[in-house]
Amino acid sequence: MEKQRRHQAILELLEQANISSQEQLRRRLSRMGFDVTQATLSRDLKELNVVKAASDGAAYKYTVLDNWRGLPVRSCQVSANLLILHTEPGMAPAVAYRIDDFRIEGILGTVAGEDTLLAVVAEGFDARRIRKELWKKVQAL
Repeated sequence: MEKQRRHQAILELLEQANISSQEQLRRRLSRMGFDVTQATLSRDLKELNVVKAASDGAAYKYTVLDNWRGLPVRSCQVSANLLILHTEPGMAPAVAYRIDDFRIEGILGTVAGEDTLLAVVAEGFDARRIRKELWKKVQAL
């Protein structure tokens, strides 16, 4: 029950204010009577599909991705053991988060910028095959 109340409070806070860091969110939750650790808050954000995305100007803020349909990927190219993905402006961190969530065997991790991200493919895996698998998952959303 406590977790449900905390999740609801997180969603309300994100709707009401531009929150750009977990620490800022944690402090606001604390003022509401929810004392959470960074690890718990991190799990909560993942469960709620909360990601950082570009807001007005150059700032970032937490936002809820209710629906992953139409993941904003414009292209995906292969270079040796890297997949280079281009997204809509400000969406690379959200897409990287989703790719990490896919847990595709052979992808070691992602690194995101503003509108470009890299997915690192492990040695011994075919980056072109991984690209096809990734695209299937993106298209299935």
